[in-house]
Amino acid sequence: MSLYAPSSKTRSFFLQVGRNLRIARKRRKKTIVEVAEMVGVSPATIKRVEGGEPSVKFGIYYAIAEVFQLEDTVRFAEPELDTIGMTLEKQRMPKRIRNKKDKRLDF
Repeated sequence: MSLYAPSSKTRSFFLQVGRNLRIARKRRKKTIVEVAEMVGVSPATIKRVEGGEPSVKFGIYYAIAEVFQLEDTVRFAEPELDTIGMTLEKQRMPKRIRNKKDKRLDF
């Protein structure tokens, strides 16, 4: 049993991804069984993914997106969208940068 309880934001994220993958499956006229065979998981796992179950490994969500050729649409933790991380990095940058003296040439 996991001690982690997903927040409502996390739950919403997985519900939306599950809905999106269900729409993609239906547009491709694939059954749950067909997608399960393509990904190499059970039909029950595909149902859990489409239901937005956060306990399913994220790799399975990605594998389904890959089977549907949607892997380029997956945006997750991209550095250029990490405003907090960029702010922290900017704060740690030195105010000025000096060249190191070459001690061999110091007379």
